[in-house]
Amino acid sequence: MSTVKPFTHWVIYRRYSVRFHHRAADLITGTLTTPLGPVEFRYDPQQMLIHLPDAAITINQHGWEVEVKPHA
Repeated sequence: MSTVKPFTHWVIYRRYSVRFHHRAADLITGTLTTPLGPVEFRYDPQQMLIHLPDAAITINQHGWEVEVKPHA
């Protein structure tokens, strides 16, 4: 079963706030409020993969970043 808990830990570690727009077992979307302004995101809870406009970030079950791939 997938969970949003690793993602919320990542948000807390970054000191962001989050507003969810859509939550399903396979995809979560919303807006992060960052010091630089709002950022739209998609989160795949099965792969623990956060899609941001400028990068794709893989996190572990504790919300720590495992891999960051910048978008070209």
